[in-house]
Amino acid sequence: MLAVRLMTLAFLMAMAAPRQLPRQSDADLILRAVRSYRAEQGRTEVNAFVQVPYMLLQPTSSGPEGTLSYRVEVKVTDSTGLKLLEQSWQNHATAALRRPEASAVDMVRFSLAPGRYRLDVGVVDSVSGRRSDTAVDLEGFATAPPASDLLLSPQIRPTADGDTVPRPAELRWGQMLVTATARLDLTPLRPTAFYLLEAYSAEEATGTLRMRVTDSSGKQMITTADTPVQVPAGGGILKGQLDLSGLPPGPYGMVAALELGGKTVERSAGFTMAGLDETLEKDVVRREAAKVTDEGYFEAMGDEEIATAKEPLSLIAESAELSKWSKDLSLRAKRRFMIDFWKRRDPTPGTPVNETRQLFYDAVAYADKTYAEGGRASQPGWKTDRGRIYVKHGSPDEQLDRVQAGRSVPYQVWRYRRGRDRYYVFADRSNGIGIYQLVHSNDVRENGVPNWREVVREEAVADIGRFLGIDFFDAGAGFR
Repeated sequence: MLAVRLMTLAFLMAMAAPRQLPRQSDADLILRAVRSYRAEQGRTEVNAFVQVPYMLLQPTSSGPEGTLSYRVEVKVTDSTGLKLLEQSWQNHATAALRRPEASAVDMVRFSLAPGRYRLDVGVVDSVSGRRSDTAVDLEGFATAPPASDLLLSPQIRPTADGDTVPRPAELRWGQMLVTATARLDLTPLRPTAFYLLEAYSAEEATGTLRMRVTDSSGKQMITTADTPVQVPAGGGILKGQLDLSGLPPGPYGMVAALELGGKTVERSAGFTMAGLDETLEKDVVRREAAKVTDEGYFEAMGDEEIATAKEPLSLIAESAELSKWSKDLSLRAKRRFMIDFWKRRDPTPGTPVNETRQLFYDAVAYADKTYAEGGRASQPGWKTDRGRIYVKHGSPDEQLDRVQAGRSVPYQVWRYRRGRDRYYVFADRSNGIGIYQLVHSNDVRENGVPNWREVVREEAVADIGRFLGIDFFDAGAGFR
């Protein structure tokens, strides 16, 4: 089983699908698991979202310096009760977010072989010790299904030049950035529901997709016309959006009916619509809380958090820029150092949000959750070769990802076409554990491995060359 913890997000506001246990209220944890299928491995990929209401947590103090802290515990067991995955992590937030409409969303991604499983999630408040638990039953697809589970989101947007790093409220899905949520909660001010569905077909296929909305009694409220869809061989992503303005307050279900190759399959997910008066009252609070300045960001940090925030600055700082930092500085001085460092990089100094700082720490957080390495030499994701390149340059424009085949080790090639064409070749030299090392690049600032061709083997070198359009066996190809 492969498991990757992705990130923590703070925000305001035919085969059996995963079954929620038990029914949840607004004051409880909300858990949602979305399954998709990966034909190459014959496995089911699960993206699980757990929504943690901040009202479940007790702040360390009542003043503005108070913080919320909690531990997330995740466990996956099979039908015999055998434990297949167990992870836990700690999260923090400012106590100012402790309001009824504010929650954090934690995510975990893992893959399953065919079979039946149970995902258990627990959240423990670090101050009070209060524990909240929830669970969902899962079934790994035995064969390729016609479609994934239906994913609902308040926003799905395409990646763009300079905008490839998921923000704290997003995850990357192909060439799209999806705002994550365990349950879609719409309001009259934000009435648009975005949806995403993966469709699978061994051969290129055409069909139709129809969306409908039902209320809690099953009554049909909205039905769209059949939309023609075309699915390439191997599968593709179907996405869209529905403006649900005018829908009365209450819980609803959205159903996607996909007709492909003469067969129809349905996938569904729940959502809610809030009332106008409640929405207007909460939106004033939400907009005020969204004004996060450099001062507010670092003033909420303690000594350990400031040190953690300072460490990855080595990736972007000028040579002498960190010389004034010392671990012996007072907490106030450290905060001032960080504020000044980022003010020099603020592209919009007249606004409360420093976009450069936000994108940087979003990238660090994503790298830590996605590229962290275990083993004896465990280190945070941003310190790994892949994480370091990700923080510096964002998601690659093109990526080649090969699992182990023949004598070749697993390898990845990241290519960036923004500005000067750059590529980075990573090889897993850890016997499949997933510790990837940068072995070759045309970036003169990076150090590769002199014998990288022997590391990945000849057939892999040829494959990489075809991907990049480079003949690495030509003496003039330009090795470092």
